[in-house]
Amino acid sequence: MVPAAKVVLAPVEKPAAAPVLEKPVTPSVVESSGSAGQRQVAAVRDVLAQAQGLWAVGNHAGAVELLREALQSAEESVQQPGMDSTLVAVVRELARMQLALGRVAEAHELLVHFEGRLKGIPEAWALRANAAQRLGQHQDSVQSYMLALQSRPTEQRWLLGLAVSLAAMGQTASAAEVVERARAEGPINREIAAYLRQMGVNMK
Repeated sequence: MVPAAKVVLAPVEKPAAAPVLEKPVTPSVVESSGSAGQRQVAAVRDVLAQAQGLWAVGNHAGAVELLREALQSAEESVQQPGMDSTLVAVVRELARMQLALGRVAEAHELLVHFEGRLKGIPEAWALRANAAQRLGQHQDSVQSYMLALQSRPTEQRWLLGLAVSLAAMGQTASAAEVVERARAEGPINREIAAYLRQMGVNMK
């Protein structure tokens, strides 16, 4: 069995910082010019920005709670023009925060639930792959990394993550091929290389 702590290769990107607002902003109180739909989209985006601000100052619980509220609002209004891309942004940010907090199962469940809306978002698939790998769900991890790599085939972190899950499934020859692709993009971290060799991957 592959130790869970050892298979996390792709670092979780830290949620971006944003200006902190003085008071909590909720979709029901944000005013904006234009149609009701535009106001709803603007409201959710404002909540997203505030959640990022709360995260930046260390209020992780508050940031996650705000994003959950924003996600619910975005889902209810997803037919509004512009809301679909806003919903995707909220899902990605919430998943990043959950992974950073070690809530891996929650992040994975979230990304699986919204997979239909994340088809063209490689970063979201990489997040799902990372979560699946940490949960020991290596088949899901492999499939998700491959989907992410369709858009960015030279992303070394994702290639190495793919190699680890392939090796964990006993597909060491395939893992070695992926490692060579990763090597072409630059030096491979020694610890990762040593771990892959330990898993039986024949590295040049």
